[in-house]
Amino acid sequence: MELKINGLLEDSKIAWKKIPCKCDKSDIEKCFPIFKDCIHCYAKNCEDSMPRQPFDIVVIDKKGKKETKTISEITIDRTNDGYQSIRGWYF
Repeated sequence: MELKINGLLEDSKIAWKKIPCKCDKSDIEKCFPIFKDCIHCYAKNCEDSMPRQPFDIVVIDKKGKKETKTISEITIDRTNDGYQSIRGWYF
């Protein structure tokens, strides 16, 4: 089974992918996540944290009964700051 991801965009339409990294790789204090001003690395970190495979969650109803549910579809929530970075996702 494959995870269906709603809201994916082509790389050419994602603004943050066109912005170069501002991190100084020779100094850890000037690299993301300590150095928070690198839009590229921040957005890449958000995208990399999104699931790519189906996953299971445990749902508990009002009576306390547990049921495992497989999530096979998510929808991306993007920022509206012009960078089209991923703010989060939901199912």
